Amino acid sequence: SHRFYCAATLARGVMSEALSICGRGCLAFVLVLLWTSWASISPTEMGLKYNWVLQSVSPDIINTPGLKIVGPFTTILRYPRTIQTISYDAEDHDLLDGRTKDGLPLILGLSFQYRLLPDGLYHLYRRFENSYGDYERLFKLMGIHITTELATKFTAYQFFNEKQKIAEVMRRELDQHFQENLFATVESLQINEDDLPEAFTRTILTAATGKQNITRMEKMRDARIVEFQTSMIVAQAQANVTIQKAFGERHRILQNGRADAAIIDAYVEAEIKAYGKIHDELGLEGEDLLKYMWYDTLGGGGVAASAESPQDIEMLFGVNPAAYISEGGAPRRY
Repeated sequence: SHRFYCAATLARGVMSEALSICGRGCLAFVLVLLWTSWASISPTEMGLKYNWVLQSVSPDIINTPGLKIVGPFTTILRYPRTIQTISYDAEDHDLLDGRTKDGLPLILGLSFQYRLLPDGLYHLYRRFENSYGDYERLFKLMGIHITTELATKFTAYQFFNEKQKIAEVMRRELDQHFQENLFATVESLQINEDDLPEAFTRTILTAATGKQNITRMEKMRDARIVEFQTSMIVAQAQANVTIQKAFGERHRILQNGRADAAIIDAYVEAEIKAYGKIHDELGLEGEDLLKYMWYDTLGGGGVAASAESPQDIEMLFGVNPAAYISEGGAPRRY
């Protein structure tokens, strides 16, 4: 009985230990489940829920930031919401090798910026993601194919002079293809390098220099034309000023002439009236009146004489007036 009691006691101890271990294991399992059921996502990310036990992806897209309950044994496949850049440059040894429309070899370096479309994220994963992140390699290969094919539609001269226009055409073609097939948009594209054969570049530079000289001479010609036209306008204005000045001078001369004529007419009219009065009152006429008029003129008489400054008048009868000159009041005979 004692042996039986010891065996029972040992069995109870083993069972108690087993139950304790099992409880701790269950608690740990529950804690692991709870730990793996939570995940966080940043504002610059969006994602898909991936169950690594069942190896399945949920079509529900997580595009809001914060801490999320994703379920046990589930993680988030994270994709960028911001604009991403793909570059083809010498630093990464992936410059594009193509040809222009006229057959010249072209080494092309460019970069473009794309953004993933949230609504197409699940389809992007299902169609192109054999491994997480495979879409980036696909985007880069598709960019090489489309840009090198488009490069054959432009001449070397266009690459030299219309680089921005070509970049916009490439951007539109990439954007259309990415939206229709790759669930992304292409926001911008830059051509950073376009190496053409050196002989062609020299020829283009020479032609550009000649064209620049032609443009400079045309601008100089236009400037001279404007200068000559300005000189003509100034000359015409000066001619008009001279003509107007001449008209003004003529008008002044005519006005002065008319004024002088009016004064003379008035003076003669007054003289006629005055000598007419002398004729009527003194009875002088003929040669006597002429002599009177002669001596009156010599004495400063007439209409123009001032009444406030009387002057002595000497009248000599029987003397030839042509032989008489008055100087200082003393007569001289010749």
